[in-house]
Amino acid sequence: MRECAYHIVRETLEGGEHSDKLFHAYLREHPSADARQKSFLKRLSYGTIERCPELDARLREVSVLPLEKMEPSVRTVLRLAMYEIVYMDQVPVPVSCNEAAELAKRVGAGKYVSFVNGVLRNAARKREDFQIKEDKIRFCLPGELMDHLAAQYGKKTARKIGAAFLERKGTVTLHIDTNKISVEGFGRALDERGISWRPGFYMKDAILLEQTPDITSLPGFREGWFFVQDESSMLPVLCAGIRPGDLVADVCGAPGGKAMHALVRLRGQGHLITRDVSRAKTERIRENIGRLGYENVTCECRDATVEDVENCGKMDVVLADVPCSGIGIIGRKPEIKYHALEHTEELAALQQKICQAAVKLLRPGGVFLYSTCTINRRENEENVQWMEEHLGLRRESLDEFLPEVLRNKMTEQGMLQMLPGLQESDGFFVARLRRG
Repeated sequence: MRECAYHIVRETLEGGEHSDKLFHAYLREHPSADARQKSFLKRLSYGTIERCPELDARLREVSVLPLEKMEPSVRTVLRLAMYEIVYMDQVPVPVSCNEAAELAKRVGAGKYVSFVNGVLRNAARKREDFQIKEDKIRFCLPGELMDHLAAQYGKKTARKIGAAFLERKGTVTLHIDTNKISVEGFGRALDERGISWRPGFYMKDAILLEQTPDITSLPGFREGWFFVQDESSMLPVLCAGIRPGDLVADVCGAPGGKAMHALVRLRGQGHLITRDVSRAKTERIRENIGRLGYENVTCECRDATVEDVENCGKMDVVLADVPCSGIGIIGRKPEIKYHALEHTEELAALQQKICQAAVKLLRPGGVFLYSTCTINRRENEENVQWMEEHLGLRRESLDEFLPEVLRNKMTEQGMLQMLPGLQESDGFFVARLRRG
């Protein structure tokens, strides 16, 4: 398991890969891995990626060689072992040190075994003496990102956001298709299986599972009674006010959650066109929505920045859940934080280009629903202002669509920013606008 964790961590932190993609690739390649092995691998690899700023700070205090001058293989071995020593009490420290030395040999860093042993023995002796003095280390965020959050939301809120990113809730949120079964009925089916659950915090059609079960084994999976969707991701369709009979376009549809929610709202009437830019993503949407059994949907591979002349002026609702920096979901995908601010201007330009093409799909008076999973104002409020100034759109209040607990001055003005640590959700932004 440690060697698999090594490859996940190294390729993520040193190679810019996605941890989820690597982890699930391992599961496909090792179908015989049991639940204990999978749990150990996930905790060690994801934990090391998430806590890397703190682990590096600890290593700098106990290593004579700067981290920047270490071989990537050595740096990765030390990070993994340091995570075990600090956060995995069930693994004895001597075992962690010995396993790190053996791992170094297996990944081609055998000549550094003595160095690895020395650093880790020193770290074990001093682990209780380590003092965290800086917010960026306490919350395991790059300094630039911590400063960015503080500048946008203030230091106190930035600390709450950082702390929320580190809180692993381990919950799975199911969106119940109430056209097929009531939330209460689905809850009773879970009770009969001995599966613990509780209602969603904000959405009446949501159920939260405290543990992470095999989704395919849950009651009603084959029948399409539910799909996995975070409560914050339910906001776009909720705030769009989709009704049976509407014509709806979902221009950046992968992996399909908002398309499925839209189909539930349409109740078999009207039509949904859902799209994404790659064939792989489009196929993923088809697979996800196919289980629900609705037929009033067209799934297409199409670039959202290219104008669709054939469907111009026809849609009642357009959903634009655009590609973004993803800062709001760092708690689920920790590697995002290491590159979150690198391409914000490019992303903002892409978002505007998508919106410029997508708004032309709307009929006069149609609703444009803009959303992101980031908490960066450059991609959120500033883009909404740009749309009002350049695309002939005007904001509308969200309050009639939202539970009372989420209503505020911002929602009255047509926008909602969910912040981890302030709300029980990922970070998410929604704006409702209408074409004149």
